[in-house]
Amino acid sequence: MNSVVKYLLPELQPYKRVLFFLFAMGIIASGLKALTPPLVNALVDDAWRDGNRTLAMQIPVVITVIWIMSAIARYFHMYWMKYVSYLVGVSLRRRLMDKYLTLNLAFFQKYSKGSGGLISRMLNDIGLIQVELQKLADFVREPFMAVFAISYLIWVDWVLVVFVLVALPIITTISRRLAVSLRKYSRKNQEAMEDLTTTLKEALDGTRVVQSFNLEQEMRQRFDRQAENFLASSRKIVSREEAASPLSETLASIAQAALLIYVGQQVFAQNLTIGDFTGFVFAVGLLQDSVKKVQYSYIKLQQAAVALARLSEILDSTEQVPQVEYAKPFPHDWKTIEFKNVSFAFDEEVVLKNINLTIQRGELIAIVGASGGGKSTLVNLLERFYDPTEGEITIGGIPIQEMDLKDLRQNIALVTQDVFLFGDSVEHNIQLGNQNRSAEEIPAAAKLANAHDFILNTPDKYNTKVGDKGSRLSGGEKQRISIARAIFKNAPILILDEATSALDTVSEQEVQKGLDKLLSGRTAFVIAHRLSTISRADRILVMNQGRIVEQGSHTQLLSQQGEYFKFHELHNTK
Repeated sequence: MNSVVKYLLPELQPYKRVLFFLFAMGIIASGLKALTPPLVNALVDDAWRDGNRTLAMQIPVVITVIWIMSAIARYFHMYWMKYVSYLVGVSLRRRLMDKYLTLNLAFFQKYSKGSGGLISRMLNDIGLIQVELQKLADFVREPFMAVFAISYLIWVDWVLVVFVLVALPIITTISRRLAVSLRKYSRKNQEAMEDLTTTLKEALDGTRVVQSFNLEQEMRQRFDRQAENFLASSRKIVSREEAASPLSETLASIAQAALLIYVGQQVFAQNLTIGDFTGFVFAVGLLQDSVKKVQYSYIKLQQAAVALARLSEILDSTEQVPQVEYAKPFPHDWKTIEFKNVSFAFDEEVVLKNINLTIQRGELIAIVGASGGGKSTLVNLLERFYDPTEGEITIGGIPIQEMDLKDLRQNIALVTQDVFLFGDSVEHNIQLGNQNRSAEEIPAAAKLANAHDFILNTPDKYNTKVGDKGSRLSGGEKQRISIARAIFKNAPILILDEATSALDTVSEQEVQKGLDKLLSGRTAFVIAHRLSTISRADRILVMNQGRIVEQGSHTQLLSQQGEYFKFHELHNTK
C-alpha cells in the first residue's frame, strides 16, 4: 500500500480537475439511477393502484430519460477514468525510463533477470497498473450508488438497513482474505511474465547461437516451462478473483431472502405498500450490484498494488551515480589525470586495490594483464560508470565526483570491442550525442576512420539503415563507424577497450589506420592484447589481481623480465 501512496497518488496529482469532473460524473450517474426505486414506488402506488393513467404514462418516460442521462454521465466518467489511466501509464514509463538511464553499471550487472526483466516491468507491470487503474471508476462510483440505495431503504423502513449492516462486514472480510492471497499470486504471475520476456529476448538476441548449437528445442522447453508457471499462477488468480462473486452472492441471497420475508410480513400487516415492496426490490438490486462491483474492483486493484511494489524496487534503487548540487565544469586546461589511493569492490569482491597513478595530458597509456585483473574497471571509473569505494580520481586537480557528469562524459570518447549501433542511419550513429555539431563534418570523421569508402558503397550511403545493433554491417565496418563516432566527438580523452581484438587481420589493419588518426593528440587509455598496439604506448601498465604490478615503456619493461616480459613472450610466440 505504501507504493500506491508513494507512486500512484503523485501521478494522479496533475489531473485533479479531471478527477474532480469524473468523480462528479460518477456521482451524477449513480444519483440519477438511484431515483429509480422511488419512481417505481410511485408508479405502483400512485399510478397503477389509484388508476392515474397520466402518471402511469409519465413515470416510465421519466425513468427512461433518467437512465439515458445516467448513461451519458457514466460515459464521461468512464472515458476520463480510462484516459487518465493511459496518462498515468505513460508517465510511469517515463519515470522508469529516466531511472534506467541514471542507474549505474553495477545495477544492470547484478539484476538477475537481465534486460528482458526490465522490459517486462516497463511494459507488462505498468500495463497491468494502467488496466487495473480503470477499476477505480467502479470503486469511486458504486459506493455512492450503495449510499443512495441504503438511503432509500431507510426511508422505506429503517429496519431494512439492519440486514445490510449485518451482511456488509462479512463481505468485506471475504474481500480482504482473498486480497491477501491474490497479492501473493499476482507477484508470482508478474515474475513468471518477467521470465517469459527474458527468455524471448534471449532467444531473439541470440538467434545465431541458438540455431548454431541446435538449441531450438531447449529454448522451446524453457519457454514452455515458464508459460506453464504463468498459467498456474494465472489460474490461482482467476480462482480467487471469481470466488469473491459467488461467495458474496450467496451471502447476499440469504440476506435478500430475509429481507423479502420481513417486507412481506410488513405488507401483510399493511405497514408497507406493494409500491414500497417494488421499490425495495429495485433498491436491493442496485445495492447488490454496487457491492459486487466495489468488491471486484478492490480485488483487482491488489494486482496493481503488487505491480507498483515491483516498480518501486527499481525506482527506489540507489544504484546510480550521485551528482553534487553545484557541479563544476570540466577543466579544459587540465594537465594531469590522477588516481589517488583508488580501490573498488563489487558485491564485496575487491576488484581494484590502492591504485596510485598520474597520467600526463597527451600520454598514450596501454593497460595489459590477465582477464579479471581490473583493466576495464579502471577505465570505467574514469567515466563514472562506477565510483571508487575508496580514494578519488581527479582531472586537472578537480575530483571527477564534483564535476558535471554530462560535461565529464562529453570529454571522453569510448571505443569498445562490442560495438553497439542503434538501428538508425550511419549518419545518426556517427553523430550520436553531438547533434550541436554540423552534419557536414561527418564524412570527414568517416574518412579519418577509413569508413567513408564502404559507406559510399551502401544503398543509401550515409542514410543507410544499419539494422538492429548494426546487423547489416560486418564486424570491421561496425568498428570503423565506432571509431568515426569517437573522432566526430573530438574528445580530449580516449578509451579503447579491446577495440580490435575481435577482428581478422585485414579488418584490423583498416581499423588500426583509423585508430592511429584517432589517437593523435589525445590522452588515451588502450586496453589491448596485440603487441603492435601496446609497444607504441608511452607507458604500459601491467595489472594483476586489481593492482598495478609494473609500469614503464615497452623497452623498460622487457629489460626487467617481469610480468610484462612473460606477457610479451607468450603473445610473441602465437
